[in-house]
Amino acid sequence: MILDNIGNSGQIKRKTYQRRLPENPNKDYYYILRETGNVEPVLIEYGFIDNSQDANKLNNYLDNYAEGVVKAITEYLGYNYFLPNQNNESEAQDYYIVKKGDTLYSISKKFNISIDNLKQINNIIGNNISEGQKLYLTNIEQNNDNNTYIVKKGDTLYSIAKQFNLKIEDIIKENKLNGNILDIGQLLLIPNKSNGENEEPIVEEEYDIYIVQKGDSLWKIARENNIPVPELIEMNNLNDLTLQINQKLLIPKKNKDNNTYIVKRGDTLWSIAKKLNIDVNELKKLNNLESNLLSIGQELII
Repeated sequence: MILDNIGNSGQIKRKTYQRRLPENPNKDYYYILRETGNVEPVLIEYGFIDNSQDANKLNNYLDNYAEGVVKAITEYLGYNYFLPNQNNESEAQDYYIVKKGDTLYSISKKFNISIDNLKQINNIIGNNISEGQKLYLTNIEQNNDNNTYIVKKGDTLYSIAKQFNLKIEDIIKENKLNGNILDIGQLLLIPNKSNGENEEPIVEEEYDIYIVQKGDSLWKIARENNIPVPELIEMNNLNDLTLQINQKLLIPKKNKDNNTYIVKRGDTLWSIAKKLNIDVNELKKLNNLESNLLSIGQELII
């Protein structure tokens, strides 16, 4: 649950595991986890501060990752999660965290709700549920008030902003959001755009299509296109943060000028520097390159 939530906050998901003590497999390998008394410990590696890319991520997005952990632990313990600095009463949404031994039948009896309704609310096909799964117990419908919106499954800040012809920043500011994480059932205040009769509608931003290549990651693509990882996730409504080769992603359209160069097949830093009569090291420094590797379609600042 922690891994999924920090992944939804923009962190690259790797894996969870437990390393056991060789001389006693009943104990954890790490002293800091082993000697904690009667608690459930977990270590989270958000990145490595001696890696410039990780350090930059942590500098910009650590608060989002930390909030993802808070959300995961809250839900694991069976409590309602609320975003910081928001009115809990307005966001309240009844749900149940599935426990070991639970079935759709037992949960439907416990909360006096039909199995069919329970499955419909949670988009469940079949009868299988898993321990730790969150099940909503009431229908989630859009509020009749035109100034509010109830978050539905699959919603992102980007999709909601597009639906109401707003900027993402407008919704964040109106709701005093600290991050990009949304909860199903969360109540959002929708800013009123019609303050003047002659107000022009917000023009939808234009986007380019980026084709995922071998070795790409969300972090790499976001860095090369100078956009935050959470924004890239929202823009493409990504639920699975693992990219596939040839997958198409939306990225903001850039204004091309004579100060940029698009890498072509066969290009190297040396050949580009020679062609443009600039120093290789200067080219690397200008583009914050950690190595000499280039990818086709990559944009270099000249």
